[in-house]
Amino acid sequence: MNRTNQLNSSSSEPHSHSPRLPKSYWRLFASSTISNLGDGMVVAAAPLLALTLTDDPRLIAAISFAAMLPWLVLSLPAGVYLDRQDRQKVMYRANLIRGLLFSLIAIGAATETLNIYLLISAAAIGGICELFFDMSSQAILPAIVDEESLEVANSRLYISEIISNGFVGLPFGAWIFVVAIYAPFGINAVALVLAALLIHSIRIKDKPLTATLENSFGEDLKQGLTWLWRHDLLRTLAIMLGVANMCGMFAQAVFVKFARDELGLGARGFGILLAAISVGSILGGLIGERVSKKLGATTAIILAYIVFGISDVIPGVFPEVWAVALSGIVMAIAGTTWNVITVSMRQRLIPTELFGRVNSVYRFIGTGSTAIGALIGGQIAFSFGLRATYLTSGVVLLIALITLGPVFLRAAKIYIEPERTPAPPSITINKNA
Repeated sequence: MNRTNQLNSSSSEPHSHSPRLPKSYWRLFASSTISNLGDGMVVAAAPLLALTLTDDPRLIAAISFAAMLPWLVLSLPAGVYLDRQDRQKVMYRANLIRGLLFSLIAIGAATETLNIYLLISAAAIGGICELFFDMSSQAILPAIVDEESLEVANSRLYISEIISNGFVGLPFGAWIFVVAIYAPFGINAVALVLAALLIHSIRIKDKPLTATLENSFGEDLKQGLTWLWRHDLLRTLAIMLGVANMCGMFAQAVFVKFARDELGLGARGFGILLAAISVGSILGGLIGERVSKKLGATTAIILAYIVFGISDVIPGVFPEVWAVALSGIVMAIAGTTWNVITVSMRQRLIPTELFGRVNSVYRFIGTGSTAIGALIGGQIAFSFGLRATYLTSGVVLLIALITLGPVFLRAAKIYIEPERTPAPPSITINKNA
């Protein structure tokens, strides 16, 4: 939920609540922070750029559709591919390609040779690179930090992402867009190249296991599908996430038009609103791990989903800046808490040698749905108005909770222990499960 995924302060000595993290992790952390700063600028500037090229909500939504379509089309084969490749090299190359892409967008915006269709195409290429990068980064983290440090490591990555991407990048990207529409994209190009070089400098002692070539590509893909489908908890969480991301994209895909037409905001106001909403994600990062331990993962996940549904109804009923900001903050807290819990859960439950394949199936269901949501959201906005995107999302999410909630609770009793999730089972055990 781009999305998508928490800070727990550390001290000079490791202890149970704040373990020491290795230098390789901090290089990954620095790379993530730099790239997310540039990406945050683009998140604010790209919709504003789109508004200068078209006023059709369907074409505006098509940018989000193109960016998220790779998760629907490529996530399954990408998982098999990543299990056969050096994930560090994949991350490095993906960022370099994205850096080149955004430099071309900056040039096109500066020379006024860019049109909405080229922007949509660029979003699709960038989405492909982001897919490979994100899936590789989740798979590589368990090879960098110890298992007991996963929550803390994920939390710090998420809080860094939210601060650099949302709290700093979003308003800065919107403000600098007013001065020079090409600047946010050029800065992001430089940031991505720097991030790639940091990733390249990481030294991993124990490289993640890669799949052997004994099985065919199709057999490996089938193994990932079978493993997730037989795992009641992760299968249900993937479906719940898929519905939430699809519904969330109804409004998000046309949010820049909603902010202008319904809220009366300009570029600077749009950036401030996005930054204000990101405060919720920062709070979620700060409390995500503690909420999980205080309430238990099961209760925290259910409460987060309730918040998803209710928070989407508010802007549809009250199209005011305060209502949108409040609902966005509350939803961001819930979304970041969800990410901290479920990402760490996947990293524990999925065997390392299967992680790419299984996680790709999870992301296919959970993230691929955003592309569908963007298309639906653009059509809802065109046919029924911008406010209808929020109301439809809220209703569908609450129905999904009523339907899937009991299934999740039954699975949680089996797989989620009071203190932590269990260690990954072996491939042999899972084949017979």
